[in-house]
Amino acid sequence: MNTSKFSCIARLLPALAVAALFAGAPARAEYPDKPVRVIVPYATGGSSDVIARGISDQLSAALGQPVVVENRAGAGSMIGTAYVAGEAADGYTLLLADVPFTIVPALYGDRVKYDARKDFAPISLLGLSPMYLFVNPRFEGKTVPALIAAAKDKPASISIGSGGNGSLTHLMAELFMLNTDVKLVHIPYKGASASVNDLAGGQIQVSFTTMPTAAALYQGGKIAPIAVSSPTREAATPDVPTFEELGLPRLTVQSWWGLMAPAGTPKPVLDKLEGAMKTVMQSAPVKQRLGSVGVAAPPDASAEALTRLLNTDFDRWQDVVKRAGIKFE
Repeated sequence: MNTSKFSCIARLLPALAVAALFAGAPARAEYPDKPVRVIVPYATGGSSDVIARGISDQLSAALGQPVVVENRAGAGSMIGTAYVAGEAADGYTLLLADVPFTIVPALYGDRVKYDARKDFAPISLLGLSPMYLFVNPRFEGKTVPALIAAAKDKPASISIGSGGNGSLTHLMAELFMLNTDVKLVHIPYKGASASVNDLAGGQIQVSFTTMPTAAALYQGGKIAPIAVSSPTREAATPDVPTFEELGLPRLTVQSWWGLMAPAGTPKPVLDKLEGAMKTVMQSAPVKQRLGSVGVAAPPDASAEALTRLLNTDFDRWQDVVKRAGIKFE
C-alpha cells in the first residue's frame, strides 16, 4: 500500500470509530415514553386528590402516555413531598403541591427532610380559592371594623376557631391579628368543619374557612361572611367585601394548588409539561372538576405564575410564624 493511501485510511479511522459507537448506542426516546406519576401527599378524597384526578385524563391525552395518580399521605404532606424530592429528575414523577408546601418549612424548620425552595421545579399553577372570615350572626361584630372595635374594647375575649394548629386557617387568624393589632383567643379544632360547626352553635365567634367547607351553614343562615381574601369580590358573594377594600391588603391570600417536578428536571421536559398543562387548564372538564371543590382556574397557569406565588407565600408564612411566636415541639 502506498503512503498516500495509508495516510488517507489513517485519517478516516477516528471518524469511522465514532460512527460505529453511535450506531451501536440506542437512540434516546422522546419524553415521555412511559407513564407519568402525579404524587398527592394526602389521602384520597380531599381537594388535592380531586384536582390531581381531574387533570390526569387531560394531561394523559396531551402527553400521549398514561398519567397515574398516587397518594402518599402522612406528616402533614411531608412524606409525599419528600418522596418526590428524592425521585429521579426525569419528568416521570411529579408533585401535586398546595399551601402547606410553603407553610411546613416555616413551622418545622430543620425537621423537614427537603428544601422546598430548592428541591422542586414549578410546572403549572392549577387553581386558586379564597378564604372567608365568618362570624356567628348573633355576634356584635357583623363587619370587620366592628369586629376590630369589639376586640380592642375587650382584648382576648373573642374566640377565633381554626382547622388545627399550623393550618392555613390558623395562620390566617394570626395574620389577621398581626395586621389589626388585636388579640383574639385561638381555638384549634381537628378540621375546619368542626370549627365552623361550633361557630354556628355559638361556642366561638369567628373563624376563617373556605366557602365549600362553610356552604351549607352559610346558606342556612347559621354563619355570616364579613370579608373575603381574594383580590376582587367573588361572583358568588358580591356583597362580601375584600380585605383590600377594608384597608387590610396583606390579608389578600388564597389557597392554591400547583404541579411541580424534582429540581434538575431537564428544561425541554419542563417546557413540554408546561405546554401540555396550558392545554389542560383550558379544557372545560378540568374547569368543571375544579369548580366542584370550590377552586377556580387561575388567569395565569404558567410556571412563572406559580414561582411568583411560591416566593410570596414562603416569605409571608415565615414572617407570620416568627412574629406570632408559633412553635411546634
